[in-house]
Order: sequence, then structure tokens, then C-alpha cells
Amino acid sequence: MFRQYRLIAYIFLTLLSTVARATPDQGVIPDTLVLNQRWNYNNYTHLVVPTINWLQDHPIDTNSSLRTRHNNFMMYWLQKNEDVVVQMPEYLLKFQNASRELYFIYTGGWIKYVFKTKDTSKRNCSIAAVKSVLNYYEGNNGIPQNDYMDHLLTIRNMGELENLYDSSDNARNTYIFLKPPANRHEFEPNENYFNFQYTGINFTNTRALHYRYKLEGFYDKWINTNEETITFPNLPYGTYTFRVQASIYPDFTHAVEDSYNFTIATPFYVQSWFIILFTLSIIAILIGYTRWREQQLKKIASLQHEKVLFEYEYLKSQVNPHFLFNSLNTLTSLIDSKPKAAIDYTDHLSDLYRNMLAHPDKNLVTLQEELNILKNYIYIQKTRFGDALIIDDKITDQIKQEKKVLYLAVQLLVENAIKHNVVSQSQPLTIKLEADNNQLVVTNPMQNKMSKDSGNGMGLENIAKRYALFTKRPVIFGEEQGNFVVKLPLL
Repeated sequence: MFRQYRLIAYIFLTLLSTVARATPDQGVIPDTLVLNQRWNYNNYTHLVVPTINWLQDHPIDTNSSLRTRHNNFMMYWLQKNEDVVVQMPEYLLKFQNASRELYFIYTGGWIKYVFKTKDTSKRNCSIAAVKSVLNYYEGNNGIPQNDYMDHLLTIRNMGELENLYDSSDNARNTYIFLKPPANRHEFEPNENYFNFQYTGINFTNTRALHYRYKLEGFYDKWINTNEETITFPNLPYGTYTFRVQASIYPDFTHAVEDSYNFTIATPFYVQSWFIILFTLSIIAILIGYTRWREQQLKKIASLQHEKVLFEYEYLKSQVNPHFLFNSLNTLTSLIDSKPKAAIDYTDHLSDLYRNMLAHPDKNLVTLQEELNILKNYIYIQKTRFGDALIIDDKITDQIKQEKKVLYLAVQLLVENAIKHNVVSQSQPLTIKLEADNNQLVVTNPMQNKMSKDSGNGMGLENIAKRYALFTKRPVIFGEEQGNFVVKLPLL
């Protein structure tokens, strides 16, 4: 039976709740009451506390028009009533900045306290009004988050709200709250933009509140300001302490302070280990480069020495008795039988020596220049050997003009071919010259003499060493299918 009664009661209460939710909230003020400043509101004093209770119990977005009607009623009643006087302090502007609705909550809290206690002292009424504001803000009634209100809640929770109304000389009536730029104290080198925000609170002389700050480790002197935000856009690495003070006295007597310590990490490239490692690396590189440079200079000196020896040996080969004997013997026979040919022969012989001596410092010449010098040498040799010596030039004019070779290298190859092979009418010697964009190929059949001429120290190895001064591409030589082939890089 008891369970049945409980079930019936539950159903009844549920129906009442449903009806209550379905019925629109009409508030406290009757619809018949016309609100204007001429109305005598003393007859409606009994509605003041219920109106304040309704405003304190409903979020600001419940019914904006209905809430406005209740706010207006309370303010009109206050204007017509002489028993209750609500003081509007300067710090009330901070409440209105958070939400205009807090102005009415503050006023209602003051009036309600007077009605309840009959106490009209400014200090006690102000404390009661502020508490009502904080209760409404804390109750999630649609007021946006606000740092100033949060700091007041902190003061209230510490039990120090009444200190804000203490005007004695040594009173702790000023508070400052620093909002750090982050919830940490260590930052990377590139995290060097800092914005500090702080809030000062004083109810006894709000307008006289002064601030000063300094950043120890960057600039250690106090800087006075009226701003509540300070920015440091590009701090160097280091350890810092940001301090901010607030006081109602210009000389900052009885100042209160808040601070924040933080560190910007040192970049790796200025840390000791990196500097030491970098210095050692530079020293190692310099030592390695110096040794490499010494080796290169020695190599270049060696190759230059080889070049000088080559030029000296080449010159000596052209003036050695054997060459002169053959040349002069040929010239003598031409003088008797072919005087005009003897003159041409003499011109080519002199051109050969003049060209050789005219370019003692040249290292590279165009292929065309090299072949022009070679023509004088070939002319002298063909005068001696006649049709038994054949030069087969298959190089295009474009390659001759665009590509370069070592000075006297081609002539040396032709000279070696003549020196080490049989040249006769019964066994002619054909020297073939071919080239592409990369290399010059000199080919002659291997017709070795029975008794070879002794070398003069100007071999192919010497040419290879000279080429090493200008390119890493090798000089290639050797026997290929009965022919002796030399391949010179074209530069």
C-alpha cells in the first residue's frame, strides 16, 4: 500500500513539473504595472526583493525583454525611494566592462542587504553588493570569462575581500595579479616573443592606481606605465625575471608585486660544446686543406718541371745532330737539283723553329694551331720520305677551331711514329688523325725498325703527366689490332 502512495505522489509531482515547464515565466512584475518615472513605486515596495531574487536566479539570456522589465522596475523604485541610497564606486566600471547586467546585480545586492539587515553603512553595503556580483558571475549565468572578476573571486576565496575597503595607512587594500605568457618557464631560442598582462585591484582609490615594471636580465630599472599589458617582441637568450608593482602612491609606498621567472634556451651554435667542436673542425679543415694544398703545389711543381723538361728535350731533339744532318743533307740535295724547292724547304724549316720558339709559355693551343705547326714538320719529313709518308687528316674544321690540345703534343706523336717505324716506298707509313668532341686519336701501323732509335726522355708518360695539369681524363695509348693508337683528351 505504501509503495502505491509513493507511486501516486511521484506521478503527481511529475505532472506538476511538466505543467510548470509548459507555463511561460511571467516574472514578478504584474503586466498591469506601467513602468515610467512618474509612477509612485512606494506602493510596490513589497515587489523589490522578489524582483532582485528573480534577477539573481535567472541567467541573463533567459528572457531579455522580461529581464529588462525587472531591471527597470528596480531602478525606478530606487530613484523614487529616499530610504535606500546605492553608492556607485569607480570600480563598478570594471563590472560593467565584464557585463552591463552586473550593474543591476550589484545594485540589487546592495538593496537586498539593506532590506534584510537595515544596515545602511557604505562599507557593509558595498561588500554585500560585490559578493552578490561574484556569486552571480560564479554561477555560470551567461557572463563571459573575465580576468578582473576571476581575481576578485581569488581575493574572496582567500577571505580578504573586506581588505579592499580598508583605508588605513598600513592597509593591504591593493592587489596585483600577473598573467604569465605561458604555463611553463622554459622556452626554445625561437620562442622569444612575450606579452605580459596584469591586473591591479584597489577599491579605496581606484583612479590613483599606478604601475611600474622591469625585466631583470634585460633592463634592470623600473619603468612607470599606465598600461596593463607589456610586450617584448624579440628577447635574446638568457634567464629573466619580469616584475610588476602596483600602488596608489606615486612613490610606490606600500607597493604590491607579482613576478614571473623564465628562461630562453641558449642556441646550440653559441654553446661551449658547439664552439669547441666548431673550432676544432675549422682547425682540422685548415690543416687538411694546408696539407692538400701542399700536395697540390708539389704535384703542380712536379708537372711544371716535367713540362720544362719536355720543352727542353723537344728543342734539343730538333737541334740534335741527327735531325740537323738529315735536314741539311736534304737541303743540300735540293739546292743542286731543285733550287726553288730548296727555298721552300728552308722557309718551312725556319717556320718550324720560329713557331716552336714563338710560344715558349703556351700550354694549350687550338687544334688548328697545333696542326699548322705540324705542317712544317710534315713538309720537312715528306721532302725526305716523299710518298712513303702519308698523313690522313680526317678532323673536321669545326673541331679544329673549337677544341684545344697540349702544345706540341700532336707533333710529338707524329715524330715518334716516324722515329720508331719503317718508312719506305716498299712499306709506306700512314698516320691517321681522327677526332670527335671528346678526344683526338692518332693511329699508325706497327712497322718496327730492326734497330730502334734510343729514346730521348720525352715519352708518352710525359704527355700524360702534362695533361694531368688540366684534366682528370687520362691519355690512353697502346696496341690495337696491329696498330699503335694514342688517344688525347680534347679540351
